[in-house]
Amino acid sequence: EMPWWWDYNELRESIQPVLDVLNVPHNCIVRLLFASLPPNVTIPVHHDTGEWVKWTHRVHVPIIVSDPNHVLFRCGLVDTNMIRVSVDPGHVFELNNQAKHAVSNCSADYRVHLILDYMDEKQMESFIPTRVRLTAGERLLQTRRTISRESDHGKRPTPSFMILGCQKSGTTSLYEYLNQHPLIIRPKRRETHCLDWRFSDSNNVEEQRKHCLSFYYHEELQKHPSLLTGDSTPSYILHSNLVIPRLKNVFPFELKFFVMLRDPVKRCYSHYHMVTSEDGTEEQKQNRGTDWCGKTFEEVVDEDIQLMHQVGLIPYWNTLTAEIDEQLFEQFVGSDEELVAFCRYQELIPMNKGSHSPVARGLYHLQLRCWLKEFSQESFMVIPLEFLSSASSTQRVLSRAFEHLGLTPVDIQDLSAKNARPTYAAMEPKTQHLLERFYGSHNQMLHELLGGHEWKDIWPYSQQISNKVLSNK
Repeated sequence: EMPWWWDYNELRESIQPVLDVLNVPHNCIVRLLFASLPPNVTIPVHHDTGEWVKWTHRVHVPIIVSDPNHVLFRCGLVDTNMIRVSVDPGHVFELNNQAKHAVSNCSADYRVHLILDYMDEKQMESFIPTRVRLTAGERLLQTRRTISRESDHGKRPTPSFMILGCQKSGTTSLYEYLNQHPLIIRPKRRETHCLDWRFSDSNNVEEQRKHCLSFYYHEELQKHPSLLTGDSTPSYILHSNLVIPRLKNVFPFELKFFVMLRDPVKRCYSHYHMVTSEDGTEEQKQNRGTDWCGKTFEEVVDEDIQLMHQVGLIPYWNTLTAEIDEQLFEQFVGSDEELVAFCRYQELIPMNKGSHSPVARGLYHLQLRCWLKEFSQESFMVIPLEFLSSASSTQRVLSRAFEHLGLTPVDIQDLSAKNARPTYAAMEPKTQHLLERFYGSHNQMLHELLGGHEWKDIWPYSQQISNKVLSNK
């Protein structure tokens, strides 16, 4: 709220009749300002954007117009069918600023309008706006989306959130959806990897921080703390042994985290097909790695299970019968010994390629435990990919995600799935059943960790397939 409004009674008294005619109470005003257009200046045809536009009314009140015949104000649904609007002083008119409009000041004097944006009282009830009373002389920094106070420089740290994982579970879609919010700014690249294989070689924390911030528009964001940004590097959740201590040193402030999860059996199969695909750029192929080329899905799965067994991470899994010892599982999973074994496993897997850990990446309970030991559960939003199955359910999830970030929910225009892979041959039933047996108890542990009815039997495995495979043994 500008200081003039409160410091000059004469100003308020002059504007109040306009507010009275429109029946606009003070608390419903979104924007009220004088707009001065210099002589011989044209604002070209455009339409206003931003979440606020669809909620507000736009009213113009010409104040100083020396020669209305030499000011051309036009508006219309399309730029080829716009009509001229009278700008005689005192002519109050409402404009649909989502439609096309333009103005040319062809006179020799400045043109001054009072511009009012306001919301209906019923709509305002769904908002809880924070009103800030500005002081005379302070500077404001404006973008097309927001206004920030210069005195708030650096108030919001960079970044504000991270999508930690899991790979092939919808992280690209979530990233693209979140970045459609008008107050979220993309980093310079998706998947910065600045905390794992692109981490700085320097031992100096300030140099490490400077390196990580180079992946964001940090300097500009410091000036505009009303905007925020985040990272999406889905390998972070797996490499918690390295990422968490680096994160705490480089970004020692509160962040919000997102974790996308998917039926681990389907995630594993999708992972294999992504790595072995011949599609993509040379950089993408290099990042995937070539370790699985020429290998079957069954061979890749067996190699990871054998590695986990060798380091003592899955002592409850009988590699001969492909069955879980439930008693040993209950004793081991969730224990400190499991975390120690997981560290041994993490030390053996590479960071700079994706052709590893096809089965281990589906141990969601284990990976989340490592993060929840160091950060509060309130800072996490864990989302099943299956909740993004329709436009309406995706929008509901995104509304919760924006609230998680402290943002007003908005409707997202593009809800199409991102980075979705083409269909491929069905998994061998025997392999599918093996993975279902492996993951079934782990999924139950995930439900116990996260709670909530939505995680109970989130991925029900087919009894029909199980019986068929067992009968073929």
